[in-house]
Amino acid sequence: MKVLRSAIKVGLGLASIGLIATAPDLAYAQAAGVAADLAGGIESVTVTARRREESAQDVPIPIATLSGAALESNGDFRLEDLNRNLPSTHVFFGNPRQTSIAVRGLGNNPANDALEASVGVYLDNVYLGRPGMANLDLIDVEQIDLLRGPQGTLFGKNTTAGVLNVSTRKPTFEPEAQLESSVGNRDFYQVRGAVSGGLTETLAGRFSFAHSSKDGFVRNLTTGKNLNGFERTGFRGQLLYRPSDELSVRVIGDYNEEHSDASVNTLYSLGPNDGALVKTRFAQLGVPLYLDPDHRTTFNNHPAKMDVRQGGGSVEANYQFGGGHTLTSITAYRSWWFQPTNDGDFTPLSALSGGIYVDDEQWSQEIRLASPTGGPIDYVAGLYYFNQRQDNAQRTEYGPDAGLFLGRPILANAVSQIDQKLTTDSYAVFGQATWHASERLDFTFGARQTREDKSTWVRRNLPVGGAPGIEAALGYYESGTLKRSDDTTSLLLSGSLKVTADLLLYSSVSQGAKSGGINPDLPKPGLTVRSLYIEPEEATDFELGFKSTLFDRLQLNANLFWTNVTDYQATTLELSPVTNTQQQVLSNVGKVRSRGVETEISTAPLAGVTLALNASYNDVEYRDYRNAPCAAERSVQGATVCDLTGQQVVGAPKWVINPSAGYEHRIGRFDLLANLNYAWRSSVFATADNSQFSRVDGYGVLNARVGVASGLSSGQWQLSLWGRNLLDKSYVVGGLSGASQFLTYSLYPGEPRSYGASLRIDF
Repeated sequence: MKVLRSAIKVGLGLASIGLIATAPDLAYAQAAGVAADLAGGIESVTVTARRREESAQDVPIPIATLSGAALESNGDFRLEDLNRNLPSTHVFFGNPRQTSIAVRGLGNNPANDALEASVGVYLDNVYLGRPGMANLDLIDVEQIDLLRGPQGTLFGKNTTAGVLNVSTRKPTFEPEAQLESSVGNRDFYQVRGAVSGGLTETLAGRFSFAHSSKDGFVRNLTTGKNLNGFERTGFRGQLLYRPSDELSVRVIGDYNEEHSDASVNTLYSLGPNDGALVKTRFAQLGVPLYLDPDHRTTFNNHPAKMDVRQGGGSVEANYQFGGGHTLTSITAYRSWWFQPTNDGDFTPLSALSGGIYVDDEQWSQEIRLASPTGGPIDYVAGLYYFNQRQDNAQRTEYGPDAGLFLGRPILANAVSQIDQKLTTDSYAVFGQATWHASERLDFTFGARQTREDKSTWVRRNLPVGGAPGIEAALGYYESGTLKRSDDTTSLLLSGSLKVTADLLLYSSVSQGAKSGGINPDLPKPGLTVRSLYIEPEEATDFELGFKSTLFDRLQLNANLFWTNVTDYQATTLELSPVTNTQQQVLSNVGKVRSRGVETEISTAPLAGVTLALNASYNDVEYRDYRNAPCAAERSVQGATVCDLTGQQVVGAPKWVINPSAGYEHRIGRFDLLANLNYAWRSSVFATADNSQFSRVDGYGVLNARVGVASGLSSGQWQLSLWGRNLLDKSYVVGGLSGASQFLTYSLYPGEPRSYGASLRIDF
């Protein structure tokens, strides 16, 4: 009945399109693709959002595209750089494990190894089971596509908020090579390049690599060291076998390493009553307390270190047989290994340290059949299987100051470890068909059925060290094998009308689901293992939009959206019948609503000049969140459970505005190049308790790049000067779950001003 009601609601939008289609004919002609050149014009962008090559302006989906050339022109090479390029998007990077991608305010859920992301990330058509797998240098990228709204009927994994699809450059049979080196302040150094060419008449290869390093910008007042630096190295090798026009096989292998001292958060607010509690407690502890207004200092004493090793391989085969049908098979394997060392007390004391070690492996298999185009109906149908295995360890080391810091001397010099095993098996059948009712009018229907089986096993080992009686505090626990299975159905219904060759109207309703899970942790005191179970998150989205191109120089796209989410996965409180206190658990908060408007404008008003703007207004709020954790200002008033119903969802700005400008001018043998972009977003709550003390004011970051390029005997060189956060804006990008035990708030700082130079040579 829910599906039927959704279909009825969208019927009005589809009917309106149908009425326009039966009205007197408007001028309509097939437009030729327009390539960008110095004379001006908007470049036609090809996407594979519907698993076949199409112009982005012909796809009735809110989709933003970013070319690899644009990334290189802006000097962008990290996932979080997409914040200033894509509408309605927030990429949060605390450390490689604490990574989240939110679209339209959905996806800022807690980092938990048992839960999938609301926004699915695909690398060369392979779903990445953890957002952290995308935290690598964007090497040799061809294009990035962002599909907004639930995506369940064409992609391997179901998602509730969107899909980020990253495509790398394929091997070429014609020889080519690129090499770029960059240097900058804080000892930034990067070198990246690629080489490609034919090995035989039917086999081509490509090899790309990148190495980056940079010193940190957070000053540790205890040790005198700078933190939040990184060193990353990665490479990708490819083979493309094309023995005929009907068959192509692409084999990809990649490997990446990261060594950093990331995950350093800094004190953002002292909390209520001008920090009376923390000032008193720190004085008792005999440790310093300093609030840096720029949020670029800390006073930890334990080393902060993150090590990541990841890699994988895939084989994609495409075969076109009689009648124009195409059969696609994608077989892939990926692994992700993460080892952190954290300072858990955030003070100069040796009280708490440790982290969650992750060893993740995944296999996936996708098979698709795509019909030929040109007939009254075209379709894509497929089968998908995904298997994920994780062997994790949550290690906590209590130092000699643990008794002083925690008030429990028995814990001093103890080590506790919780071992976790998680398994996921996901099976899906999906399909989508488009009926071309007329030359201008299309109707699309899609469906997906998913079965997911999950199991979790948790064991807390006996503690090592500590005072006599430590086993009573941190005793042995084993959960046994916990299992759950979920079946979900997702549907899509849409209609689109080509009013003219340059104007597309569309309306749709779509559904998506994010699978449930079992929190790989110990039940809170007094709660049973059932408190570890999380139900699936389901979304229903309504869209109404248009895409237009005017005079070959102005591209204007806009859409309205309304998304209802049930069983949103987040932190809730449950009352323990034993301790009679509220315990935080990972669960489902009830309902969330996201609604708003998005627009994307690009124009080439003059020869060599390009202007662009993507902007969005997003009103996303909790519609039912009655058992939420309390902010510090409520806790000091004695509140233990708070109601956030009607409030803004954590980490979700109402406004995101990203203007940019580019300029290219030829003087003799030289091309002068320049681009400027500004990324602004409005205020957000940075922690899940929506405290006014963790509220981040709106901020904007200005970036620029200027360069000169000229030809070589067999290629081209380009020298660029660049700067990021040129105004040295002090800002933070996200926070922890809530207030500390001292009712203070610590958040992750954004990067201060950086600048440097790059030299690129294309052969």
